[in-house]
Amino acid sequence: MSRTTITATTVPDTGYNLTDSADFSTLSTGSGNGVQFTYNPANRLVLKNDTGGAAVFTIKVPTPGQYSGQGATIPDVTKSVATGKTVLYPLSAIFKQSDGRVYIECDVAGKVLVLNR
Repeated sequence: MSRTTITATTVPDTGYNLTDSADFSTLSTGSGNGVQFTYNPANRLVLKNDTGGAAVFTIKVPTPGQYSGQGATIPDVTKSVATGKTVLYPLSAIFKQSDGRVYIECDVAGKVLVLNR
């Protein structure tokens, strides 16, 4: 499998029902799977774990050429989300890949929602 491209959900002026949202995308497990979306500093990331066990979401961080050329790598960012929990996570420009997207993976079938205001 490969990453699924998703788009941000716009939060209307009247609010957004996060609890009952059907807009979450379920991630496939494994390296190179998960989701990708266009980076926008106004976006907010929502990580949801309703799998019944612990979840570790990985937000991929690119390694600039001057580092990789010397054999150095920058580690990815991981966020643990306990079962039954939903976490709002801020996006940073450090997650922006060379193609302008953000890549997220998970070790279980966690869910992701990108919100834009």
